[in-house]
Amino acid sequence: MNNYRYQKSFQFSNKAEDVSSVLSICMKHMQDSEELRVVPEDIQSRVKWALTELLINGAKHAGTTETLFHFKLREKFLIIEKEDFGNPLFLKVNGSQRLSWPVAAPFLNQHFDVYENGMDSLRIYTETSNSAFFLVEEIEDVEMPELLINTSEHFGLMIIAKASDHFTYSLDQQTGRNIFRITFNLA
Repeated sequence: MNNYRYQKSFQFSNKAEDVSSVLSICMKHMQDSEELRVVPEDIQSRVKWALTELLINGAKHAGTTETLFHFKLREKFLIIEKEDFGNPLFLKVNGSQRLSWPVAAPFLNQHFDVYENGMDSLRIYTETSNSAFFLVEEIEDVEMPELLINTSEHFGLMIIAKASDHFTYSLDQQTGRNIFRITFNLA
């Protein structure tokens, strides 16, 4: 059920040199849009961190020249989707194991360690062969983990997961569409 009280889509290039200008356009839209003025200032800064990382990851890994951003407002939630038709998500998990989409049957309904920074652990849970969600768990013992050395590439995903209230990835196998969805609770 997609009962959004506000929706706006933008198409941008996936070039690294455009990250700053695309981010500026998105943040200016949030400030100028009457409908999005309900987004508190502290959440706007979190949105900026998450958008920055989505753009950087898209420029580095998507393998496509264009990306779409959808801004949606539902009840007390701001939802931002980054959509492209490039490479499906691929992660090194559990130190050196490879996880890619669509996810093979033996890897379904499992948690995988993606990245640790000594204080937090980024994990991914494979819900279906085409979707997963990210979560961050606090680590009790602060130390330099092996995952930090092996998967520092995924630090941006941790930023997105920590900045947002919910962070998911899905792949539409029929169209090849990748969707990264970040949700912010405005309440």
